[in-house]
Amino acid sequence: MNAVLVVVVVFLVGLALVLGGTGVAALIGKLPGNGVLGVRTPETRRSPEAWELANRAAAPSFLGSGLVLLLGALALGLIGGWIGGLVVVVSIVFALALLSVAGLAGARAAAMWDATQDDQSGCGCGPDGCGGHSGDSDSGGAVCAPAADTQPGDPAADCGVTGGCGSCALQGMCETENTSR
Repeated sequence: MNAVLVVVVVFLVGLALVLGGTGVAALIGKLPGNGVLGVRTPETRRSPEAWELANRAAAPSFLGSGLVLLLGALALGLIGGWIGGLVVVVSIVFALALLSVAGLAGARAAAMWDATQDDQSGCGCGPDGCGGHSGDSDSGGAVCAPAADTQPGDPAADCGVTGGCGSCALQGMCETENTSR
């Protein structure tokens, strides 16, 4: 084996170990928020929970990418020649495809988590609020204020939310048991 093959094998093994270590750390939830490793999108940077969830979703692809690079290095070491080089190129392309899948899976998981957090952070209904806010606090850009003129039997009357059922945390809550209003 010549020096170039040794350098390429060492490089591939090192990269495989970095990706595998990232995958393991992400899988067990121990990947710290950083600017180098993991899925780094605006959604994943919003909170530690989003970071951990996104990287857990991406962990299998990180592990698979590391395994593919390790197999490529093994093939280059065992086969050598132009066929070994071809196997390395294919393994690098496949590893990059898996890293793309990791990024997509992580970004999607973080976006879904962010959407559920937005759904839960509506205006308040009651003393502590449905979204963890009191009924008179500003939450997510929606202003919660006591209800103005409400009709009897209006679900918004007891929540203190202006704008009726279509606003804030009352979205979809207008179904009443008595349909003869």
